[in-house]
Amino acid sequence: MQATKFSADNAGLHVVIYPGDNKILIAMSLDDNSINDTDKNLAGFAIWRKYDGKPEAILQNRIGFDVGVNNKTTAETREWTDSDQAPFQKFRWVDVPTDGFDVPITYRVRALYFTGQGFATKAGPEVTIKVEPVKQFYTKFRPAFTRGYIASQAYADKFQNKDIRPSGPKTPDFNTKPFEEQYAWLGADARVQLVKFIDDCEQDTKAQVDVFAYDLDEPDIIAAICRMGKQGRLRAILDNAALHSKPGKSGVMPIEIDAAKMIVAAAGQDNVRQGDFARYQHNKVFIKRDAGGNAERVIFGSMNFSVRGIYVQANNVVVVDDPGVAGMFAKAFDNAFANKVKAPPFQADPISAGYMVCSATATAALPKFSLALSPHKDFTVSLGPMSDRIRKATSSVFFAVMEPTGQGPVLDSLRTIAAQPTVFSYGTVETDKGLAVQSPDGEMGVMTSFAALTKNVPEPFKKEFNGGPGMHIHGRLQRRQSDGFYRLVKSRGRRRAGQRRQSRDDRGRRRGQYVRDRGGRAVRSLSLPQGHADGDGGAAALDPVVSGQAERAESMVEGLLRSKANPDA
Repeated sequence: MQATKFSADNAGLHVVIYPGDNKILIAMSLDDNSINDTDKNLAGFAIWRKYDGKPEAILQNRIGFDVGVNNKTTAETREWTDSDQAPFQKFRWVDVPTDGFDVPITYRVRALYFTGQGFATKAGPEVTIKVEPVKQFYTKFRPAFTRGYIASQAYADKFQNKDIRPSGPKTPDFNTKPFEEQYAWLGADARVQLVKFIDDCEQDTKAQVDVFAYDLDEPDIIAAICRMGKQGRLRAILDNAALHSKPGKSGVMPIEIDAAKMIVAAAGQDNVRQGDFARYQHNKVFIKRDAGGNAERVIFGSMNFSVRGIYVQANNVVVVDDPGVAGMFAKAFDNAFANKVKAPPFQADPISAGYMVCSATATAALPKFSLALSPHKDFTVSLGPMSDRIRKATSSVFFAVMEPTGQGPVLDSLRTIAAQPTVFSYGTVETDKGLAVQSPDGEMGVMTSFAALTKNVPEPFKKEFNGGPGMHIHGRLQRRQSDGFYRLVKSRGRRRAGQRRQSRDDRGRRRGQYVRDRGGRAVRSLSLPQGHADGDGGAAALDPVVSGQAERAESMVEGLLRSKANPDA
């Protein structure tokens, strides 16, 4: 099954729209005979958006042909220009609808040509396309994403770069009410799905609840865990690696220490395990069971239950209302809980031996997908297939990678594919020093510090909130193309055994890759939203092959590579 898309053609103009989660990718192209240097000198594209039952509104551009920008221009005095007067000079545009994307939206896209009289333009071909939301593609399988745009002009405009927690020492129980509007916007649909899942667990007082948590400092989530713990129907497995149990370089103790104390006090020591699978217990999972202990549903993903994980990073969650899939996580939880989060017993269990088929074919309820839960005895269980898919790409590989300083086949494959002139390889990498962009010819650009967000932003753009210290890649997505079958997986280098992490996982924002086919289409996908791709940590390196969800990841990664000219980004 191909990804959801909507398209239209007219007089040489071709437009394909991929609806994503709270954002929409609009791709434009023109036939060769629709562009020339005389009467068809392309100026760009104008775009209009219309909700059903509301007036049509034109998208505006931050920059224009005749609107001057100088050293006296400020963000407050800048002028916005309708895109039919200042056309978007790109062949793709990511629209983030101001009123969300819960109802159909109709887009009108028009090519504009210069008349030869200064910056004056004339109308070229145009198309109109109605786009339907695709949030609920399957009845029992729902992916959702955070917004991931805290470092953006949109956040600066909407919230004036306000912080996302109180000033002073960090605590796991601060009052979140003053931040509710920010949290709702930043957490977006991923937060909605997590809150709904927890509410369901709380309201069903006969349900038993199991929780895997890695970074854990979001007060509302901790409070909900404690409420269910006091009712005697919750068990928790918490990570106690050094970054969650010992003081950092500054001498400050991790918030997770206090969070763990709160949960132990509420649920009882016998219902809480703390461990690290010899390295990290990196899962972020809630499992709901019935009164008899039978698994019913599960929520999992890349999103930590932390302030940064939900409100800073570009992350994902997946809700699966299927006892079989939930049961796989339940078996993993039972093993880890009974064996005090030790790696050898988990690695000896069939649950970690390889991929487990969750749905052999795509149905109305579930996509075709499989799971692989780590730690594995052999890390190639997770990394091997990913590396193979990258190396077999015949068209393109797009990626975003956090800390590409380790070893392993995935990074080797990325370096190998970058050297192949027949494959388009493009993406970003990040270390604790900054961010760099790799060009299609494999050359890596200059590493840029995130201080640029606050120190070097030219007017009329506003300084951006960088989300605090740490990494800015986290989403665990990769996309590649090969022989008509498309997958979405995460990408990350494997560290040497015993090598310490340089930063908390929740300091990242985006980690992933995606690729289009030769026609620029987002089609099938395979997702690894859990854990690290190194495969030897304590992660549930979840590996579901997901048909028809690639367009959401594509629009998210397009957002990472978006132009500052995008008024909604």
